[in-house]
This record gives sequence, C-alpha cells and structure tokens, in this order.
Amino acid sequence: MTTVQQEFDIGSSLLEAYKDLPYIRKLGYSIGEPGGHILVWIVVEPGSGADEFHEHSMAVVRTAREFEDSMPASMRDEYEVTPIVSDPDEGALSYFRSMTAVIDR
Repeated sequence: MTTVQQEFDIGSSLLEAYKDLPYIRKLGYSIGEPGGHILVWIVVEPGSGADEFHEHSMAVVRTAREFEDSMPASMRDEYEVTPIVSDPDEGALSYFRSMTAVIDR
C-alpha cells in the first residue's frame, strides 16, 4: 500500500474531489488495512433543514464514489471507499481523533 500511496496522494485527491462543496466543514480519512476500507468522514453544515442536509449528504456520497473511481486500479481492487456523513451537532468531531488526516475548512 505504501508504494500506491506514493503514486496516489489520498489526502490531496480527497481535497481536490471535495473542493467545490462549500458546505463541508471537516474532512478526514483513515485506511483500514485489515478491513480493506478507506473511511472518509465528512462533516457538513446542516443547511436550512432536513431536506437541504439530505441533498448535501447525497452530494458527498456521490463524490466519494467518484473519488473511488479515480483511484488506481490496484487500490480499487484492494480498498472500498466508505463515506460517513455527519452533522456537526451530532458529536462527530470526536471521531476525527483517530483519522489519518484531517482537513478543516
């Protein structure tokens, strides 16, 4: 995995993938070696209500799928991208203590 990470910078690639979504407040990832997952934790602004939060969440999940498609074939075979979306009021920030990388906006 280290060789692939040198060829494909996950943190920079995630930042690039999510750069056009202004409602993202925190973005982090962790690589689950034994589980074959790249967990992407995203905290989004709740917006003006449940409908807007749902729209933002679906955009974040679609972006995670696009990110997975952009990974090198060797990584796609080995890892699945698993997005976890949260509202900042739900205590989600505590999960960022165990992240490989955290990007604050």
